[in-house]
Parts: sequence; C-alpha cells; structure tokens
Amino acid sequence: MLAGGARRRIAETGTECGVGLAWLADGAGPGVELLSVEQDPARAKVAADVFADVPQVRVLCADWTEIYAHAPYDLLVLDGGGQAKGNGAADPERLLEPGGVLVVDDFTPSRTWPPSYAGRTDTARLHWLAHPALHTVDLPLAADLSAVVAVRRTNL
Repeated sequence: MLAGGARRRIAETGTECGVGLAWLADGAGPGVELLSVEQDPARAKVAADVFADVPQVRVLCADWTEIYAHAPYDLLVLDGGGQAKGNGAADPERLLEPGGVLVVDDFTPSRTWPPSYAGRTDTARLHWLAHPALHTVDLPLAADLSAVVAVRRTNL
C-alpha cells in the first residue's frame, strides 16, 4: 500500500533474499525505481538474481549507508543494521523527500511513555517518535510486533 504512493524512488535496507522487496515492487507504480541494499554477499546475489529481469529494481551488496548516494526517497524501509535501531544514524531530512514515508519495523510493542524495551527506555524508537522532521506513529501489528511509520514534515 505504501509503495503505491511513491512517485519516483523507493529504497530499503536489509534485503535478505528479497521477500520485502518483492512486496514493494509489486505495489509500486510504473516508472518508480526501487533500490535495496544488503551487506551479506550471498543474500544480495540471491535477491539480485530474483530481480535480474526487473529493470526498475536494483539490489546492491553494500553497507546501508549506500542509500545516501541515491536519495531522496518517497518511501524508505529501514531494516537491518544500526541505522534504524542502534544509533539512529539515518537522517530523514537527507533521505526523504518532503512528504516521504519512513518505515522501521521489528519493534516490540510498548504501552509506556517514553517507550521501553527490556525495562529501559527504547532510545532507538524514541529517536524516530520524537524526531523534529517527522510526524510519527508506532503501530502495534501483533502482540509481539510493532512498526514505526513516519512522514517527513513539509514545513521545515
């Protein structure tokens, strides 16, 4: 659904073997470019082979920071690596078009404020929820799963 709103460019990190990328490619409209980066060479090759005949999809074997070279994006899905859950290094103002959407998945739901995980403040999730460039919501998807979905503010 989110891929259908992209006008020009979608990116994801943590390709693995390309399942999520397939969902994004299926939902994207005509002419939308998709970029996915995977740091594991074997997984990157599997995903690149899967999409070899899909010209709008490119899979790179690279560190997640490679997404900066191709930014900005209408939709960015962060999965895998420190950019989303560790140190919050991904900069949505550099990576997203104004109005662009960010998805960070694989959080554990929290019913507290500030959000917590394992008895401590969940600083990774708080980074996205409190980021001044984003309108953000933490969506519970299952009893043990939530995702942060954000839109880059247009009035910066």
